[in-house]
Amino acid sequence: MSAPSESLGGQPIGAVQLLELSVEDVIPNERNPRLDFPQDELDRLADSIDQEGVLVPIVVFLHDGKYVLVDGERRYRCARELGHVKIPALVTKERSEREVLQQMFNIHLIREPWRDIPTAKALQRLAREIAAIENREPNDRELRNLTGLSVERVRQLRYVVTLPDEWQDYIREGTIPLNFFWELKKNVIDALRANRPAILDEIGESTVSAAFVQKRLDQVITDTVSLRKIAPIIKFAAQDAATKPDDTSPIDDSIRDLITRPESTIDDAYEDTVQMMVEVDKLGRRTRTMIAVFTRLLSQTEGTSDHTIVTQLGRSFIRELSIVLDVAEKK
Repeated sequence: MSAPSESLGGQPIGAVQLLELSVEDVIPNERNPRLDFPQDELDRLADSIDQEGVLVPIVVFLHDGKYVLVDGERRYRCARELGHVKIPALVTKERSEREVLQQMFNIHLIREPWRDIPTAKALQRLAREIAAIENREPNDRELRNLTGLSVERVRQLRYVVTLPDEWQDYIREGTIPLNFFWELKKNVIDALRANRPAILDEIGESTVSAAFVQKRLDQVITDTVSLRKIAPIIKFAAQDAATKPDDTSPIDDSIRDLITRPESTIDDAYEDTVQMMVEVDKLGRRTRTMIAVFTRLLSQTEGTSDHTIVTQLGRSFIRELSIVLDVAEKK
């Protein structure tokens, strides 16, 4: 191995030293969470490096006579492929795997985020490192503090690694987005477990999930947001069943059909079961909100000219609503 080159300007930067290293002395980090290096991205970066050189130094640490990458593997790969002999690098002290993972998270949050599956795998490794050292499983908030990710993002990523490998491949390849699986968990699996567990036990969690994944692959479900319509169907089924001695509801059959019939769509199930109830529920909430607003404004404007305006507005609303109700009753 050739000796490290002189530092740029010969100046260390804090605990880090800026050097120009031989490309041959740099090796990839086997634990780099960035698993995917799309060729089109590498080609664009290579064109830039070919014209301008490596403008942003890679980050490495020295281990067993080699400089191990912490950040900049794409720049390193492109420089090597272009035949560059030297590459600028910030040399840091050697760190534990936990420290390296934390540093990688922080670097990539500032710049280009990792893709979902590499990030999930990195987070899983970080959690395992903490568990091995501290003999306990870190919670979501601890991982948030260590990585800078939101708690919701941490929960998504921790869930993703529990999915079958084939489904993780769908996320990696862009066939089905991560959010689809997360919305499926929240609005179908968790909703059934909380409100209609008998249906989940009857069909099986894996079968339920697989049915919706197949609907997505078959384009029966074309968007992720539509999954949010399933939770109110399940909720109203539970409310309806609570009024029956046998704890069943006709809506249960619609839920079963949605799961077991490949051609059954979420929109059809929603319209056939709970759309009107959901709209009525929304109207009730808005009515209560409106009354609360009138109460607050009448109190705040008491003794002022604005009080008359608010009162007139309220009475006008009552008149118009009365007309609507009278017309409806005559039909």
